[in-house]
Amino acid sequence: MTMIADRLREGRDLLRRGAWAEARKVFAVALEESDDPAAAEGIARAAWWLENDTEVTARYEDAYRGYRTTGDDRGAARVAAWLGNGALQLRGEAAVAQGWFQRAERLLADLPEGEEHGLLALFKGMAARFRGDVGEADELAARAVEIGRRLGSPDLEVQGMALTGMARIGQGEVADGMRLLDEAAAAALAGEVREVGSVWIPTCYLVQGCEQVRDWDRAEQWRARVMDFCRRFDLGSPFSRCRTHYSTILLWRGDWAAAEAELLDAARALRVQRPLFAAEAWVRLGELRRRQGRWEEAADLFASSRSLPAARIGQAEFHLDRDDPDGALDLAGRLLEAIEGAERGPALEVFVRAGVRTKDPDVVAGAVDELAEIARASGVEAVEAAALWARGVHRAALSDTARAIPLLESAFELYERAGGPYDAARARLDLASALLASGRPGPAAEEARAAQDVFERLGATADARRANRLAGRAHGAPTSELTPRQVEILRLLAVGLTNAEIADRLVLSEHTIKRHVANILARLGLPSRTAAVAYASRVGLL
Repeated sequence: MTMIADRLREGRDLLRRGAWAEARKVFAVALEESDDPAAAEGIARAAWWLENDTEVTARYEDAYRGYRTTGDDRGAARVAAWLGNGALQLRGEAAVAQGWFQRAERLLADLPEGEEHGLLALFKGMAARFRGDVGEADELAARAVEIGRRLGSPDLEVQGMALTGMARIGQGEVADGMRLLDEAAAAALAGEVREVGSVWIPTCYLVQGCEQVRDWDRAEQWRARVMDFCRRFDLGSPFSRCRTHYSTILLWRGDWAAAEAELLDAARALRVQRPLFAAEAWVRLGELRRRQGRWEEAADLFASSRSLPAARIGQAEFHLDRDDPDGALDLAGRLLEAIEGAERGPALEVFVRAGVRTKDPDVVAGAVDELAEIARASGVEAVEAAALWARGVHRAALSDTARAIPLLESAFELYERAGGPYDAARARLDLASALLASGRPGPAAEEARAAQDVFERLGATADARRANRLAGRAHGAPTSELTPRQVEILRLLAVGLTNAEIADRLVLSEHTIKRHVANILARLGLPSRTAAVAYASRVGLL
């Protein structure tokens, strides 16, 4: 028995230090030499980090049966809590998780308070947040923190604090929630916790929280520490999930090539490690593909991740890309009925973007006000820029360009200051539209061209075409003076076809095409075919 006890102590010490493979070997030997359920539990804990989900469940179930056989209700309750957490986190089985949590609660009911009570509260709180009940998550997280403090367990306290931070963000208390996440991550990464595995929840929630409230500067400050920790301790899927969330920062900053590399690597790894989480990477890649104009790929990626709010937001943006604001409005509206808290921000934005393009722009008045409230609560530049933009496009849709223009100018400047070139260019394009509507075509053309330059540099092809068309309208291009046939021929000239090739394409004589080209040049007052091609590009005919 002494030898088995020594092996169990050695295995637990290896787990605390993050030596997952070595710990599993030690526990496996202990299990061969005895039927101690603690050995099976140790294997399950190591298997969690080694991404062997089948072994996680099998060994925890072995441990549960063993503890029940020996009458160790506390041990049985602890592994029941882990079985519930695994059912939810690894397979999304909420009903199975609830069953195990209920069993753990019953086993602990008559026992003196221990860390198992705090662990169960933590896992139940994570489950409550998973299903969107952030109020209950907050209460359960507070219980985990209190138990951790009473029992002197920094691991429970710090993990509970991180869950509290996410719950507060979900309730709209963004500043308070982010402060708690900062504190929890600082304590965990500084080594305050007893086990390496306890760093997972604080750091993962911190990165998620930054992405949720779009606090890109805070995320960038923490990124190196979190990623280094994941690499050092070979945290497979947590590392891949961190890379997934980090890609959103890269997308925001305009480094789309790096974002694509992170997303592809993370998605491929998660497909093997934790398939349930692979959708998080695919939906972000879908948004990148949408911006790049690779719409078929984007549609497939959004469809594969359709359970995630981000996928439905991407699909709503798709409707706008295809000039279907009513479809976008319907999708965004239904999503808003299903989500709460800070997560509503991106859905509110696409709702506004769609609503101002419908026949009744006042439908978005409430969404505009809500974005302003979210911005006031967050104090984050990117969110404040979004609120200014929403007010600006709403006023523009109501033909109040005198108020819209300064709002959109402020939004553009704040997006730029926050380091978001794509969103800044979109706001600049809306500013160009407002300037044109106010009778200022010169400044409108300048803003549209500036936006087009950014879109082209980023690789946002569809947005670049929209900017090009708007710039052409602002230049007062007299395309209405051309007949449909002349516009068709001008487009073919612009792609480099000769008169003979155009004649063949349109089943006309070369002489007829030559006459059309001469008429086009005369009508537009242009000296040459080269000038006509430049004109076609400038006014958005291509």
